[in-house]
Amino acid sequence: MQGRFKLWIASIVGLLLLGFLIGFGPIRPAPKGFTVQNQFRYSLPQPVGQEKDLESANGQIGAELRAKVSDFKSAKFITPTLLEVSTFATTEQMATTDQQQILQALQPKYAGIKQEAAPEPVERPITQWGDWLAIYPPKPQIRLGLDLQGGAQVVLLARPETTLNFISPEDKPIVAITAPEQPAAVAGEKPAAPVAPAASAAKLPTSEDLSKRILASLQQVGQPIKSMELETSSTGRQLMVGRDSLLQTVATVQCVSPNRIEVKTRAKVQAEADRDENAVLRYLQDANPGVDVKLGSKRSVFIEKNTADKVRNVVERRLYAMSDIREPVIQTQGDDRVIVELPGVKDPKRVVDILGTTALLEFMLIPEKYEPQKTESDDYSTWTNKYSREDVPWEQVRAESEAPFTGADLKSNAQVTSGQGMELVVSFELLNEKKDDFRKFSGKNVGRYMAIVLDGKAQMAPVIQSEIPGNGIISGKFTPDDAAKLALLLNAGALPVPLEIAENRTVSATLGADSIRQSLLAGLIGLALVIAFMVLAYRVPGVLADIALLLYLVMLLAVLKMANATLTLPGIAAFIMSLGMAVDANILIFERLKEELYSGKTPRAAVVAGFDRAWTAILDANVTTLIGAAVLYFLGTSSVKSFAVTLFLGVIVHLFTAVTVSRWLVTMLAHTRLGQKLSVYGVPKPE
Repeated sequence: MQGRFKLWIASIVGLLLLGFLIGFGPIRPAPKGFTVQNQFRYSLPQPVGQEKDLESANGQIGAELRAKVSDFKSAKFITPTLLEVSTFATTEQMATTDQQQILQALQPKYAGIKQEAAPEPVERPITQWGDWLAIYPPKPQIRLGLDLQGGAQVVLLARPETTLNFISPEDKPIVAITAPEQPAAVAGEKPAAPVAPAASAAKLPTSEDLSKRILASLQQVGQPIKSMELETSSTGRQLMVGRDSLLQTVATVQCVSPNRIEVKTRAKVQAEADRDENAVLRYLQDANPGVDVKLGSKRSVFIEKNTADKVRNVVERRLYAMSDIREPVIQTQGDDRVIVELPGVKDPKRVVDILGTTALLEFMLIPEKYEPQKTESDDYSTWTNKYSREDVPWEQVRAESEAPFTGADLKSNAQVTSGQGMELVVSFELLNEKKDDFRKFSGKNVGRYMAIVLDGKAQMAPVIQSEIPGNGIISGKFTPDDAAKLALLLNAGALPVPLEIAENRTVSATLGADSIRQSLLAGLIGLALVIAFMVLAYRVPGVLADIALLLYLVMLLAVLKMANATLTLPGIAAFIMSLGMAVDANILIFERLKEELYSGKTPRAAVVAGFDRAWTAILDANVTTLIGAAVLYFLGTSSVKSFAVTLFLGVIVHLFTAVTVSRWLVTMLAHTRLGQKLSVYGVPKPE
């Protein structure tokens, strides 16, 4: 018997120690590299401008600090009133000097500037054993959710899209497009040739009128268009947008050239896409008798059962490729929504931009009649017809070009390198099975322009000089951030459908800190009340139950850490609630134990009978709780899932600590001299 008791005690101590090591992480790998805090944040009393002005403000403040701070690395406005500065400090003394220099440089211009807490305080070990192991101050190692450490929540909505191109013969225009304003000629340069209007332009509708009529024809066949508005696209061209009663875009029309119209609709299925195609084609043919208007290219993407999963996979690859994103939570909702939670993210705007970018890369063979205009800025928005010398918008060139290769034909090994003149370029390589096709394609088209197009915008348009073996570079006067973003997007792959940002919510880290403090206080109060109740109600067995409860807390933290669970505010609620649930099994057992003692059994026999007879009720109660937690997990949102996971794991752990560990402790008590006294169990002596 004594040997069994020793084994039990060793097991309890071992579990407590193991749980503490896993749950609180006092012993961890030694930090690699420098552990000096070299990122500093400063709050300004007045904003430097609007959000759109931050890029220029970054450049100005960077130039000022670079001249005055010896170890300056970078400066960036997180918000119009919050500046983050990084330095190359490698020692505490260098970091202190950098902070003083930064403040001295900024105070004359920004009176009242204040230093804020570091964005990510560096955790330093208490002591270190060589280069591989260190001891840190113990703290819970659980991953905190968005509501506890701040960050961003983004809801991505997948949208179906059908793109229709309608064309007419070159000598039969169907719309009058006003020539855009020509830039003023620089001294010594020949002014750009104006776009020659079609001879029959006076009889043709303007692009605005024609776009409205096309949207009206779509409205007649079922498109829920309630309003129309003229907008400017990202390329500077005008397009007409049709919106529904909720102001959601349902259709757009863009007159690419006098002979080409591009229409986009939100057709949900193929039948709707065919209906929209027929409606627009019928209107254009009726409005232009004798003109052979026909459908050019047509491309449709629809929402399918696995669309949300495909989007989630691409989003997941993009986020995990970003070094500053840690432990994102990505989940699908229905077939068309993806919810992304980014705890602790420092630059939500940049992340949202990357998430919403389609990243469709195309290698387009340009028709021989077009050539790019020579500009210093590598702007490919306007091309020239070599035969008529007319200016042609890029949209028209793109519509007439073919794209035999896309980003789907590339390996996921794009990287940023230095090109000629030390400019940043992105290198790429085609899949092995596509290299021979690409070599043959380039060999057949030597001397022609091949544009590298990202999301419809030409990044570069080199002339094919010879056969290309299967790799190349993309240049475009990239900034370091732009080049890194392009490489990331190419490696992660293109989105299968267009995405809209349905919701973008930022949570303050201050609110999270307040929640943690209040929840911690509530947990300590609850724990103290439970411990006091068990001691007052059940005497020594209550003390033993409290020991099992402390083991439960440590083990639950360790299990949550090993399960990589995310703890949110509802999860903390489940954690606190589980404190009471963790001793309810003890209450059932100890009440049954009292009944057995009242019946005249010895403490040893009463312990065995009490645990055995209470087990059925304990099991039934906890199985129903597990079922409820499972339902919450599979049907709930992310916060509810955290509650369900914490509750489920808490029930599993307390079934072990409250039943097995408590039984070990009470059994050992019953075998001692103290355990033979009925008063120890809260039972009065029989008269």
